Amino acid sequence: MKNYFTLVALFLLGFTLNLKAQNKDGSSKVPDTLDVPYIKISGFEITGNKLTKPGILIRELDFKIGDTLATFKKGRGPNFSDRNFYPGDSSELRLRMQYSRENLINTKLFLHVDLSLKKISSKEYTLMIDVTERHYWWLFPIAKLNAPNFNEWLRDIQWSDLSMGLFFSHNNLFGLNHQTSIIALAGKSWAIAAGYKIPWIGKGKKVGLLMTAKYSNFYTVEYASVENKRQMLYAYNSTQEVKLGAKLTLRPGLYNYGTIHVTGDYIMVSDSLLKLDSNYLAGHKKVNTSISLYADYYYDNRNVKNYPLKGNLLRVFIDKVGLGLVSKDIDLFRYGIDFHFYQTIGKKWYVAEMVKAENSAGENAPYFYQLNMTQGKDFIRGFDLYTLKGDQMYFCRNNIKFELIKPNVKKVKEGEEKNKFKALQYAFYLNGFADAGYCVNKFTDVNPYNNKLLMSWGLGIDFVTYYDLVVRFEYAFTSIGTNGFFFGFGMPI
Repeated sequence: MKNYFTLVALFLLGFTLNLKAQNKDGSSKVPDTLDVPYIKISGFEITGNKLTKPGILIRELDFKIGDTLATFKKGRGPNFSDRNFYPGDSSELRLRMQYSRENLINTKLFLHVDLSLKKISSKEYTLMIDVTERHYWWLFPIAKLNAPNFNEWLRDIQWSDLSMGLFFSHNNLFGLNHQTSIIALAGKSWAIAAGYKIPWIGKGKKVGLLMTAKYSNFYTVEYASVENKRQMLYAYNSTQEVKLGAKLTLRPGLYNYGTIHVTGDYIMVSDSLLKLDSNYLAGHKKVNTSISLYADYYYDNRNVKNYPLKGNLLRVFIDKVGLGLVSKDIDLFRYGIDFHFYQTIGKKWYVAEMVKAENSAGENAPYFYQLNMTQGKDFIRGFDLYTLKGDQMYFCRNNIKFELIKPNVKKVKEGEEKNKFKALQYAFYLNGFADAGYCVNKFTDVNPYNNKLLMSWGLGIDFVTYYDLVVRFEYAFTSIGTNGFFFGFGMPI
């Protein structure tokens, strides 16, 4: 998260550490003894869905109600001399039950999902789905840092640099997984934004729609870099931006997705900023107006999307900044590929790798539009105090992790095992990491770490809990001779 952190995150961090219990996110249970090679899933029963409509759950199953599933290991055939299944068994039935439960968790609607089978006859079973719904509506305070990022703010804490506001959201309107949110901030910077998401529309339920609107007025602006150090302007009304967006999400298969995102953008800079960098916006102008189009396709079979330990993500994308419809202020074309890999390598041991390559074709992009390898999800660890911007970036991040504290099922007070807050999950993972990156900027020579291979390595601890909260504590060494302790928010890979 760039420049933002929420007070609710700190609340959840303190709250969960004081819990006396942990709670896994459920299980998938298959009968230990089955004496037929195939069974038919002839129906379903759902419990615990106080708000969520049944169709929202059923569409996430890795099979259809009425399907016949094999009960033996694929490619081996049934062996009735040993009819018991074991934890490592890979029968079609067991695997599809497991994948279905993971898909339900990844809707981010449920804290806890249990799948099991109820016998109707020797060849027919009913699928039993038991869920614990999340807390769907939130109202909490937030803060925006009027500083380059969280780690720089920590080195010179100024509480007056916080803009404060409120965030409201409901993440399951009408029980249909519709989501709405409103955010408002006031202080040195201020902003107001709203969004509404319909996850799936139409008969096939394979298309989603997101609509957003935002106005922001920033006090803190990075307008240039010298020796890869951010050059900052701290002044009221430094930049003002109006952004309108509409995004279509396509889902032709359970693990296949596509996105088409159209954005209208109006940005105006102050006279002070224009004097500091006349090329901050395109055309040396004070105002840029544009309509842009982003599109991608990705395959995603990660087991848990907020902190995956198994699976893959492969994404290819294009981004046309400025279509020339309302103005010809900006004309940039970007494209790239993003691959993430996760695997279990032993008891409590995991590896994760990611690689991303992105290119911006064309002339020297104005500073506002340059690719940034020290922002959002594009970063290599240990370089938080530097800025790396240009027209191409290539980087990879690599983790080997050990599970320090695994979420377990331990009883709290009777009847509270599935309470949305008193049974919150948390886990800790120890990470050894090594990152590398290369940011190309052919148009400036004042930044020595551009056009140079950069590397970092170190150790960290990830704190993971419900509601998609991941907090990272990392100590990093870099190839430029620096080292230090850094905080991070969101999964490392």
